[in-house]
Amino acid sequence: MSEAIRVAKVSALFNFTFSAIKGVAGVAVGSVALIADALHSLVDVLGSIFVWFGLKIAERPADVEHPYGYYKAESLAELGVGLIIIFSTVLIIKEAVEALISQNYPSFEYYAAVVAATSAAGNEVLARYKIAAGRRTKSSALIAEGKHSRADVFGSLAVLIGFIFIKFGYWWADSIVAILISFLIIQMGIGVVKSSIDVLMDRVDEDFASRVREILEGINGIASIDLVAARGTWRNKIVEVHYSVFPWATELIDTIQEDIEKRLRAFPEVSKVVPVVRIARKKPVVAIPVVDKDSDECGDLNSPYFAIFSNGEPRFVENPYSRAERRKGPLIAELLAKEGVNVLVIRRIGEMAAVHMRAKGIAVFTGCNRISDAL
Repeated sequence: MSEAIRVAKVSALFNFTFSAIKGVAGVAVGSVALIADALHSLVDVLGSIFVWFGLKIAERPADVEHPYGYYKAESLAELGVGLIIIFSTVLIIKEAVEALISQNYPSFEYYAAVVAATSAAGNEVLARYKIAAGRRTKSSALIAEGKHSRADVFGSLAVLIGFIFIKFGYWWADSIVAILISFLIIQMGIGVVKSSIDVLMDRVDEDFASRVREILEGINGIASIDLVAARGTWRNKIVEVHYSVFPWATELIDTIQEDIEKRLRAFPEVSKVVPVVRIARKKPVVAIPVVDKDSDECGDLNSPYFAIFSNGEPRFVENPYSRAERRKGPLIAELLAKEGVNVLVIRRIGEMAAVHMRAKGIAVFTGCNRISDAL
């Protein structure tokens, strides 16, 4: 049994127990707020069952009919919990308004106040337990259940505060406090519903997509990253990557695909990678470092010139950073990018300097000895 499912079972047992205790105490003293809170806890049992079944289904492996897996079952459970939060809170408001209109108020009994206080404390412990477990297991449904339990804390505190006011003769406090707290709980429920709908509607995780883009931009042979679409839950993400390769780097496509898979699989939440490749429509603009303008030998980043080939005869660009002691790689990458270079053919280059070149969309080919052979 997974930790998430075990926590859901504990939650269901806790809520059922406290629902019974609060219901008995509420009927005994005639407190609408305490009875409503008991009903709220009873509905929580249903929410825990939703999460339980949702997690069980979400853990199923992908199959032919569901090639992307069953991860959305967890978001359906999260949606159910959010709707339960809103629905049960609306019931509390209804009961409170009816109690105000009828001027029906409870008698003050210390044991009822103790039940409300104990319920608030117990729900706070349960909320922390479920949220912590949800973060460990990356379960959005369990985190939603934790927020639901925190909403129950406010509900029980409202009952307790109402009892205190009733003790001093303010008969209407039981209902007013319940209504005010209920509006805060509804806001929490709306947040849970929105979060689940984002997953069900395949909303892109922009922050995660940005991190993926940064990681992939340094792969040799990639001309551009055209689209990164990351969707799914915290613990189950499907990443679709559309990218272009240079026409002269098509033989690297298999290597590029493997590199993309390897880099993205380093994220534990990534369950599936969908790479889509196309050939970039770019003419090669080749830069080769040279010692002097008449030399046929390929140089390196310490060479004073770059011979740039685009349409036949080369043009020569001075390398002002040939003797730079710091940031040579990024400075030269910036220089070549401004010259429209997208291919660097070089005798040798350091690993970090090559990364800077690729980040500027410049493919790097090493091992060049003679310019005539390279072209």
